[in-house]
Amino acid sequence: MKHRVGIIGLGMIGERMLAEFMDHPAFEVRACWDLSPQVSAAVRTAHPDAPLVDGPDAVLNAEGVDLVYIATPPVTHVDYGLQVVELGKALLMEKPLSTRLEDSRRLVAAAEKSGIPTAMNFAYGAGPLVDAIQEAIDSSGIGEIRSIEVRYQYPSWPLPNQLSAADWITNRKTGGMVREMLSHLVYLTHRVLGKLEVVSATLAFPPGEDAAESFAHAHLVCGDVPFWFMGGISSPHTPRTSSWTINGSEGALRIGEGAGIQRARNGAWEDYPVKSDRTAVEARLDQLAAMIERQPHRLPSLQDGLEVQEVIEKLLETGAAG
Repeated sequence: MKHRVGIIGLGMIGERMLAEFMDHPAFEVRACWDLSPQVSAAVRTAHPDAPLVDGPDAVLNAEGVDLVYIATPPVTHVDYGLQVVELGKALLMEKPLSTRLEDSRRLVAAAEKSGIPTAMNFAYGAGPLVDAIQEAIDSSGIGEIRSIEVRYQYPSWPLPNQLSAADWITNRKTGGMVREMLSHLVYLTHRVLGKLEVVSATLAFPPGEDAAESFAHAHLVCGDVPFWFMGGISSPHTPRTSSWTINGSEGALRIGEGAGIQRARNGAWEDYPVKSDRTAVEARLDQLAAMIERQPHRLPSLQDGLEVQEVIEKLLETGAAG
């Protein structure tokens, strides 16, 4: 039996997930919708079999839908999420949970009280890469963990593939690189090493009263392990780069822009084997099917999303105050 999916929001990520759901044998998309006529027209052209409907209520109440995926701007997440909770359907949510922590806490409490299955769509929510990193850490393959480093450098913000979300992703209260990009790596750190706490942070902002940060530097800790972060806009001529690195006494592991892992030993980086015949998204959807069936799964919950949001908002608050 296929799980029937409703999708609210068909921007860059929503459209990508629509295609993945349509290709996965465990799912059937029953209804999907986006507020933008332009986005809807593009989806209709790219996916002529997609069941586009005329509003969010038509998605929520589509016959047989047992999972709702919300991929709208964050300011709408809680309203839609609470409607899903009220209907008793499973919920998959894009990050961040919302633009206000108190609203996120309200949604998490309602979902936990209802007992519905929930998950966040973090890039490192499940998959062969995450399993390989956990295995390397558990086996002491890089020795004692000494530090964690995150670096990114972007030629512009928003990135070219984010232009459809420019009205909110560039806003200081709703978007920015820290919320959009660092959140995934904060979750990955929480998952494989433990919870982060903010020690200090510095932000720089471009001209414009509500413009999101153009540069961020922060010191966090994971237990007694330091977590160093630096990232921002460089030059239009600079290629996009990002990395998450665990430094250990016997080596290091690094995730870069690609889908693989590298290990540093004896002064050089080498590819680290990742064993799987499933892509990261396929693996997450496999886990999502298990979640809906109330079987054991490894996806992050809404509570995990809230814990990531608390770290991100504390970093931004600390940086803005400094």
